[in-house]
Amino acid sequence: MCSPWDMWQSCPFVDDRTALRRYCLAVRSLRIAIIGGPQYDQIDASLAAFTAATGVAVEVAYRDAHMSLNRHVAESLSGGGHYDLVSTHSKYAPSQAHGLMPLDELVPNERLSEMHPSALGLCRVDGTLMCLPRNIDARLLFINRALVDDAWEPGSWADLRNTLTDLSQRIGVPGYAFPTRDSGLFGTFYELVAAFGGHLFDDEGGAHFDSPEAAAALEWLVDASSIDGMTPRSMAADGWYFDEVSAGFRAGQVAVVADWPGYYGLLAAQPGLRETTRVLRSPVGIDGRRHVYAGCHAWAIPSGATDVGLSMSLLLHLSAQETARVDATAGMVPVRLDVAMPADHPLDVARAELLRFTVADDLLTFPPLAHYPEIEDAASVALRAALVGSCSASDALASISI
Repeated sequence: MCSPWDMWQSCPFVDDRTALRRYCLAVRSLRIAIIGGPQYDQIDASLAAFTAATGVAVEVAYRDAHMSLNRHVAESLSGGGHYDLVSTHSKYAPSQAHGLMPLDELVPNERLSEMHPSALGLCRVDGTLMCLPRNIDARLLFINRALVDDAWEPGSWADLRNTLTDLSQRIGVPGYAFPTRDSGLFGTFYELVAAFGGHLFDDEGGAHFDSPEAAAALEWLVDASSIDGMTPRSMAADGWYFDEVSAGFRAGQVAVVADWPGYYGLLAAQPGLRETTRVLRSPVGIDGRRHVYAGCHAWAIPSGATDVGLSMSLLLHLSAQETARVDATAGMVPVRLDVAMPADHPLDVARAELLRFTVADDLLTFPPLAHYPEIEDAASVALRAALVGSCSASDALASISI
């Protein structure tokens, strides 16, 4: 009798339902760890579809936000924990590579040819494909047209802060909000450093927080969070993250935010909100370019997976056209070349066009460093200390030790 692995090798495409069902008789369940949150949870429908097609149960044994998931997966890969498939991210995959299966010899070339080459490049570690991208993630500015004049477009980050400070003090609604903890805070700081002309990482991957541009970036964040009315009062103290920033905009509590694609489905589902919203690309930096911190959420297979063949079947299902369409409907930027973003409303069309420009010209990605999570952890704690007033901006930057 053929092993499950031999069966899978003879039937690598999940679209061959008959062969896949025969194969799945050997293994009845898969255990996975995935990212959670309203911008990601539409994946549950795709997991249910996989079970319906194969008869194989998928146990979501762990689901949490970005940094928490990464810490959990890192501990699992290093400590003998068992998963058959995990959510990861292009910035975290290098730190997990020791416990992941290389995918170059497993993923059919046909599937790779269906995906955006830049996204695949971000998922490579030292040239080896360690995860398969789910989306391309980059933010746009979302603007409440009832509060901000349609003619306004920020000429710089200083212009954005000054204009929205004046607006908030005039109308009594916070002008701007941004994440004040964890990866969201560090990423926002990273793009401001670049916008102000600095380089947080050198060519060898070393991180440098002692530059004038790093100081200016943190001062911008501290000032924006402390100016009366410019940002929501609870934003820094309560540690707003992506969910709170996006929800604040949708509730009309903030005039402008930089929001991720995955939240757009929630905005579009709220009656009348698309009519009162417009979108813009991020302000230009001092070099005349936009710098938008970005990356790819992705799927990976741990080297300790029970059955690589069945894990690959799930991976191919989650990267198939039908699943990508579900993600795109929820707002994600699809990585597949044969899946388009929604275009049912003028705001959908404008958003899709600006995201295409952003992906083509503005992406600021993280270097593929095995110790990247340690940099992000240390920096975000120090940056947050400055935001909540526990220390000065200069002391916060000086305290970051990697």
